[in-house]
Amino acid sequence: MRILWIFLFTAFLQAQDAFLVKPYLQLGNAPKAAARERLELMWHTEDRDAAWAVEVRAARGWTAQAAPAYRRLDAPPLPAHRIYRASLRDLAPGARTPYRVKLNGTVVFEAEARTRRRGSHRMIVFGDAADGSKEQAAIAKAVAAQQPDAVFITGDLVYPRGRASEYRTRFFPVYNSEATPLMRSVPFLGVPGNHDVPWDLQRWPDTLAYFACWSLPLNGPALKPGEPNAAPAVAGVHEAMVAASGPAYPRMASYSFDYGKVHWTVLDSNIYTDWGSPALRAWLEADLKAARGAEWRIVALHHPLFQSSRSHMDDQWMRPLSPLLEQYGVDLVLAGHVHNYQRTAPLRFKPAKVGPRGKPVAGTFIVDETFDGKTATRAKGILHIVTGAGGAELYDPWQTDARASWQPWTRAFVSDKHSFTVLDVEAKSLKLRQLDAEGRELDAVTLTK
Repeated sequence: MRILWIFLFTAFLQAQDAFLVKPYLQLGNAPKAAARERLELMWHTEDRDAAWAVEVRAARGWTAQAAPAYRRLDAPPLPAHRIYRASLRDLAPGARTPYRVKLNGTVVFEAEARTRRRGSHRMIVFGDAADGSKEQAAIAKAVAAQQPDAVFITGDLVYPRGRASEYRTRFFPVYNSEATPLMRSVPFLGVPGNHDVPWDLQRWPDTLAYFACWSLPLNGPALKPGEPNAAPAVAGVHEAMVAASGPAYPRMASYSFDYGKVHWTVLDSNIYTDWGSPALRAWLEADLKAARGAEWRIVALHHPLFQSSRSHMDDQWMRPLSPLLEQYGVDLVLAGHVHNYQRTAPLRFKPAKVGPRGKPVAGTFIVDETFDGKTATRAKGILHIVTGAGGAELYDPWQTDARASWQPWTRAFVSDKHSFTVLDVEAKSLKLRQLDAEGRELDAVTLTK
């Protein structure tokens, strides 16, 4: 008995010491649904050799997956460490599939993975979250209670500068803990915001961590380091992060994917990216055109096209894309950047004049005044949602009750409560609900086809 107790205690200690960041799920480079699905599993460890293995439980028992691979990240202030990844393959769509991770032959981690659903599903969306606040933790707990199939973060993934050291303390402990085991159960997706890319280019060698810590489709514009429209990296400062990112940097900043009957187009809207450039615009148009067969089309980005908050009012440089999005039948645009919740009426917009970035973009609006999301649910135009109340300090809380301060096409504005967006998608209907940290409904609309 004593020998057995020592063995079990040793295995327990080995499991506790195995990970710097426990395993978490990503969609990986799998933009399209498949007859048999796959997911990417990632985890972080100390920089030392070890025999890792991953298994998935199938009908005939546990099945070994391909050997995990790793990239080494040596970017201060964190000690050098390894970011592992392994593919979970041959998974049934929409199933809960048990998986486990072994270290030197001993199981050190077990969980269940939710694979991509073919039809109805629940996607939860929020942004501007991981600042280490109690509000961030409360929203994470509320999100877990809603049992999502996947989670999308609309930028500013971790504060204040998108560093690997910030992910270690402010991101993974909140979304992948024993108390809130979200990331080990469902895939997270996201897009970089202005806090996820370098501000002071000569500092912070561990910034740009989005490209190393996430694994998302690589079907975006074929950007290369140093090119226009690519997230900036500085020679002599960011080599370690770029090396650890592999092919993800800088291409993974924009991409698209399908989930159920929804096609998502994800755009890097940071100020260095010019979506009026021929190459980027051609990619966007081709992506939207190819998605015409999807029942629902969603665009996700960080900087909103239309919003009413006094904060960031002039950050309108993505507005000129509106006619193209309208042309290809986009139903919903989801953004962050502004730390509150807002919903517009269905809009169509024709830009009149586009000036320097950071200046207003004027134009002509056509507003669908009949849509109410309850009895009139077929929208003539695009609904624009700001869902940036995921944890960081709220912007302009006084505007919640100051309707005179809203733009005339704004239909909902909640800036005094942290909140998140729940999308329940069916074949012909999409229900959007905004919930606070207590699970109370702040707003709700339904779209139908």
